[in-house]
Amino acid sequence: MKISGLQLFWLIVNMITGLGILFTLSPAIAEAKQDAWISIALAGIIGLCMMILAVKVSLLYPEQTFIQYSQTILGKWLGKILVVPYFMMWYSVSGIILRNSTEFIYVALFNETPLTVLSIVMLILAIYVLYTGGLEGIARCSELMGPFIVLMLLGTFVLSLNQLDWQQLTPVYADSGWKSILKGATPLVAFYGDIILFVMVFCFLADFRQVLTRSMWGMVVSSILTIIATAMIIMTFGPTIPSRMWFPFLSMTRFISVLGFIENVDIFVVIIWMFSVFIKLSLYLFVTIYGTAQWLNMKDWRKLIWIIVPIIFLYSLLPKNIAEVVVGFQQSLIPRALLIYACVFLLLLWIVGLIRQRDPTRR
Repeated sequence: MKISGLQLFWLIVNMITGLGILFTLSPAIAEAKQDAWISIALAGIIGLCMMILAVKVSLLYPEQTFIQYSQTILGKWLGKILVVPYFMMWYSVSGIILRNSTEFIYVALFNETPLTVLSIVMLILAIYVLYTGGLEGIARCSELMGPFIVLMLLGTFVLSLNQLDWQQLTPVYADSGWKSILKGATPLVAFYGDIILFVMVFCFLADFRQVLTRSMWGMVVSSILTIIATAMIIMTFGPTIPSRMWFPFLSMTRFISVLGFIENVDIFVVIIWMFSVFIKLSLYLFVTIYGTAQWLNMKDWRKLIWIIVPIIFLYSLLPKNIAEVVVGFQQSLIPRALLIYACVFLLLLWIVGLIRQRDPTRR
């Protein structure tokens, strides 16, 4: 399985942009009010730093996945033990992504269809791509869908221009301060923890010289689109109302009306979201299954699809309602602790890996 640098770029844009705009802006606006766009920009900078760290670690052993070079750097048993929290993060986030997807489809389109049916349909599509194409199949879907997602977002931005009030963004900083801005960045920083997932993807790049530039451009484009979306939501609804909405960007598109002719464009947001969640869920499933297979020293990783996918499906059913999915998971200490551990462990791997490569006697 090999992917191109362009496919890596679209994988990052697809994973971060669609779901980030839908699920993280409301908590950011609740904390930072009209300065939420600053919070989003700060989160983008932190996300970019996490991406650079992930790339730097992967460059030490470009032919190995994260599971493999963890054992190369730290030894077989210590490397296996210390990556267990990553599996906890990947399994739990996969379930939350699946539940998020079904909740959104339920609210936006099929509010009389059982959530379990929607989950099963989504999983069938993801399993088909995984089994037939693996990472290469996911990357090709991302390369095809990515430009449509960006074009539909830009089109939505343009059509919303006539309903914007620029005064809603003022005063800048005076009413919030750095503490509120920092708190507003927290949900998106936690969301950017998905970047850590790419430590399992970089080794599949056909030309590893492109890994840093493509990754950084993917983060930059995603962050800019998210900042614009945040500012436009505030200019449409003000700094208070969006904090009470589940999906403020979707609500903004429902207000679009150009000459009484162009209306009801919120269906494009649903399409954007469905493309994005399909790519993200498929990629998470691949990394979780492939990583588990490597951890267990299994050669045929596809056999684990029929074991791991049902586990993730059952986990997705645990939250009682949409509040537990969207708000409860974001505010929980466990995913934040896992993200901090993931970043600290990557930093440790990078330092120890550099020492081992410079001192052959320690290999």
